[in-house]
Amino acid sequence: MGYFTLCDNTLTFEKLLSTLLSIKDNNPVAANLDDLIYSFLLQSDFPRASIILDLDLLGSAGQVDAGIRRPSFVIADPLTAELLAVIDVVDAIDGDALRQLSIETGAYASRLGGRTIQGFVIRVDVRGRTEEEQIQFYRIWPNSTLQQLSSKSFPDLDTLRVARKLLIASTATVADATPVVMDEVEESDEMMDRRPNAGMYIPALVLLALVIADSVFASYQGVRLLTVSQSVLAFGAALLFTLPAAIRYLRRY
Repeated sequence: MGYFTLCDNTLTFEKLLSTLLSIKDNNPVAANLDDLIYSFLLQSDFPRASIILDLDLLGSAGQVDAGIRRPSFVIADPLTAELLAVIDVVDAIDGDALRQLSIETGAYASRLGGRTIQGFVIRVDVRGRTEEEQIQFYRIWPNSTLQQLSSKSFPDLDTLRVARKLLIASTATVADATPVVMDEVEESDEMMDRRPNAGMYIPALVLLALVIADSVFASYQGVRLLTVSQSVLAFGAALLFTLPAAIRYLRRY
């Protein structure tokens, strides 16, 4: 593995730092840094089967667009093959380059698994004077911000599994709640549709009342308010007002 001889694959974080110091006068390339972090993942209890190096195994979703940096690793659950994290290892890049890289890594993680997959950047500076300068861990997805982590807070495989399950559970809870609200709204709308429109019946009621009043006056007073033709027209108009709404209402049952 390049500059590193790690026969037992049990590299502790302290040994990781000492290895960085031992190559401080050399000019490590990205592949060597990947090997170093690969060994760090192994000693952090990530099984070999969980660390995907060949992104072609991920199919079309794992293809890297032209001009976009290729992530160093993708972490998967070795039991279920569910994708859990994307990790990119970089050298001592500046803040602007780190932010640009975080955008690309976050976009790649999002394409692989939406918000159910986490994205990390590990920045390695072999010439750093302190531990904090020599190796830095960042979570950059799904929060879309650079959140610096310590070596102790960098998640192991079980932590990634739990985070994924919790996120899926919370998403499912929201999804289950939404149809209930929609059903209530639809039921309310349906009930409103079933109710006849009272505004349509007012003119009809007025016309019918006029026809009835005309009949009463004609019977008891011998005086008609309307002519026969006007009474027929008033009754017909009332019927036209009420008939369409009544038919729609009855069809619902």
